Amino acid sequence: MGRLRPRFKSHEQSRTNRSPADLYDAALRHFLCKRVGPAEDRARQALALDPKHADSLHLLGLVHAQTNRLDLAIDLIASAIRCNPNNHEYFLNLGELLQRQNKLEEARKSFDLAIRLAPNLAAGWIKLGDLLQNQGRRDEALLTYEHAFTLDPDNADAAARSGLILLGLRRYEEALARFDLSEAISPDQIEVLCGRGDCLHNLGRTAEAAAIYRRASELVPDRASVWRLLGKVLEQLGDRNEAIKALTRARELDPSDPFGAGVELMRLGAAELSEMPPAFVRSLFDQYAPTFDAALVQRLGYRGPSVLFEAVRSACLAHRKPARFKHAIDLGCGTGLAAAAFAEMVDQFIGIDLSPGMIEKARATGLYAGLEVTDMLEGLRKTPDSGADLVLSADAVVYVADLFPVLKQASRVLASGGLLAFTLERHDGGGFIMGEGRRYAHSASYARASIEKAGLVVLQFEQHSARCEAGVPVPGLVIVAEKS
Repeated sequence: MGRLRPRFKSHEQSRTNRSPADLYDAALRHFLCKRVGPAEDRARQALALDPKHADSLHLLGLVHAQTNRLDLAIDLIASAIRCNPNNHEYFLNLGELLQRQNKLEEARKSFDLAIRLAPNLAAGWIKLGDLLQNQGRRDEALLTYEHAFTLDPDNADAAARSGLILLGLRRYEEALARFDLSEAISPDQIEVLCGRGDCLHNLGRTAEAAAIYRRASELVPDRASVWRLLGKVLEQLGDRNEAIKALTRARELDPSDPFGAGVELMRLGAAELSEMPPAFVRSLFDQYAPTFDAALVQRLGYRGPSVLFEAVRSACLAHRKPARFKHAIDLGCGTGLAAAAFAEMVDQFIGIDLSPGMIEKARATGLYAGLEVTDMLEGLRKTPDSGADLVLSADAVVYVADLFPVLKQASRVLASGGLLAFTLERHDGGGFIMGEGRRYAHSASYARASIEKAGLVVLQFEQHSARCEAGVPVPGLVIVAEKS
């Protein structure tokens, strides 16, 4: 929240006959010492004496914000503003609470008013930058943070935030310079250290990155994300044993494994092959959601939906089936690329994806009658028998190790004659492996056996690549099967 500054009196007055200002000072002391209950009591006592005591209304709002009573907190701070419309700090904190409720336009107005009241203070510009960043307006956010840093060259937060934006924009040299400035002002900030490490790593200065991550692991030895970063660079430096130790530590610290340390251990052969942690898949795609389409199509030559569309159309033509489907389920729907490709074939789409960020992007397309945030297996389990004519999955089953449970549920939800269409990454051995791209690759024999075991009949089974990596097509399969 905003930076509250205590306004203590030089001498403690008697506890009897205390004024609203005295009670507010006492409430503020409690609040800054994280004694929320006493802070609330003193603020209420002040307001009992003066219901329009703006500072006490504001502080009581901050108390409620700390206990996640956001509506009440917003009402109280709005009341403080009505009593004193000239305090920029009130507007900053109101804007932050509105942003937490995703009321971004209202938050923007509040930040703008704070800046109008105190245009030369960096805090308002930083809050505005955070809002712009939240809206995906990174270039504007960067300019706002840079302005804040111009106003206050000793502001480590402004420099750090500029660095993080530049890092996201892949402007690594500039980002490193900003992180270095922030570090010089306020040493040993973990986010800044990790940002510096990321820049050095991306600039090919891997040994320096490892030293930075090592330092971060010493400062916060209980942070899984730091150990995951350290493990990654240690592997690249050829120190496999130490990399495995770091990755194992990351997974021990957070068994939900949102950073995918277990995925790396499987890839290194240091852990048994198993399903990916849902928290990792969710985090991965929430992170990718804002730039997912551009990253896939432009940088990786992604063509999964078009490959799948052509396979379904070809299978329907070859087997004299109508290429029209009333109800379709899009497993791992992502941002809606597959629904867009199949729009002319399908009357009604239901999308299922583990990532809330992806679901929001899919919702914005207007292509789906329904969307659900869950993993594909659980989503299928909630679907009635024979409720779909088409189940498709473009480049999503590559995050599933054992195909059979998903294929079996897909078979159950398909009506007789319905189609299942999906893409896989392929390897030439047996079973499945964790590939270098941190996705599963399945053998053709394993995929075919799983389809038949699920009670489906293969209509089309072709080698096809859905994407490139390092300019090289990734071996894959495109499969269409029918429920007889």
